[in-house]
Amino acid sequence: MKKPAWLVFLLNLTWFFCYGIATAEVVTIGISTVGLYELPTEIAKRKGFYQAEGLDVRKVVIRTPLHVAALVAGELDYSTVTGVILNATIQGMPLRTVMGWFDKPLHVLIARPGITKLADLKGKKLAVSTFGSLPHTMVKEAFAREGMNADKELTVLAVGGSGDRLAALAAGAVDATPLDVAYIQRTDQLGFNNILYLGDVVDLRLGGFAVSADKIKRNPEQITRVIRATLKGVRFVKNNKPETLGIMRDYLKISGDYVEKIYQFALRSLNENGLLAKASLDNEIRLAREQLKVKDAVTEEKVADWRFINEILAKP
Repeated sequence: MKKPAWLVFLLNLTWFFCYGIATAEVVTIGISTVGLYELPTEIAKRKGFYQAEGLDVRKVVIRTPLHVAALVAGELDYSTVTGVILNATIQGMPLRTVMGWFDKPLHVLIARPGITKLADLKGKKLAVSTFGSLPHTMVKEAFAREGMNADKELTVLAVGGSGDRLAALAAGAVDATPLDVAYIQRTDQLGFNNILYLGDVVDLRLGGFAVSADKIKRNPEQITRVIRATLKGVRFVKNNKPETLGIMRDYLKISGDYVEKIYQFALRSLNENGLLAKASLDNEIRLAREQLKVKDAVTEEKVADWRFINEILAKP
């Protein structure tokens, strides 16, 4: 008995999806916490951009200090954490940045009531993800621009991702912390003060992909597919505002006018080519050298490998 055309179509569609899922290449992407900084990866997942490349992407929340070891050990394929990766690379770890998407930090320095400016933080406790991380570096740079030394005038505590830092602030364990702008609705509701948008005073990248040298050697084709799919997510942010706002509301748990405000912060920093502004990377390298007391020059080639994104951009 001949099957109806609609049934044949349905069976073929079911086979396609089942086979595709079964044969997709599993890829792990590490994040430190859910946030705006890694939004392009979430968009790429939800819109099927990774699936179209034959990838089964699994995002894993890992505490910032563990990203370096996880990449080197092959337990993690890609990391979206940037500061500690660059520091480790300068110190000789076999890691490279292969993609970027935000040229400026998307962090706001938040403090408890009674603290309204940087000078008020002298002698206070500040939470960062880990020592030498991007949030730590951002605050040090902001202090330096005001003629202050954060290392001497603050007590810095390594607490974890933005969610952990907000919890520490709410518990009174610290006095201030730099948080992903996706948290401003919650910080306003808790009555905390927004001291400074760090993107206005610091040129430092946020987000992007780092991989191990072994990954570059053994599976460059996968890197190309991951970057190509994520680049679609990056550009989706700019070119599909209504749907991006919907994803932000759901994924970042933002409501009301806050989602529009946070979206505008993202656009101000977005690098839609998947690269990184030279000024931002140069500044990051300079600050890392100062922190690590590295006297020798550090070239861009030592910390980044742009061949994959450049090859993708060269194709129409």
